[in-house]
Amino acid sequence: MLRKLLLVSCIILASNVLVFAQSGTLKGRLTDKDKKEPIPFATVVVETGGKQVGGANTDIDGNYTIKPLTPGKYNVKASFVGYKQ
Repeated sequence: MLRKLLLVSCIILASNVLVFAQSGTLKGRLTDKDKKEPIPFATVVVETGGKQVGGANTDIDGNYTIKPLTPGKYNVKASFVGYKQ
């Protein structure tokens, strides 16, 4: 009986962790530093620990959305033909 109670308790605790797992969204707008104009169709990637964990292309207005991301520290890199990294 005690084993069953312990097993059920562990299952309930594990399910709570999965239900409350957090994820985030990174949104932004990529613009030219000098002209302040949006950069459409550029590539934006999110890296952590040297590995890419997300990415997106900007839309016609330079906007991008990358999800889902777990909370943490990331490096965000953008690239487009004719621009330095």
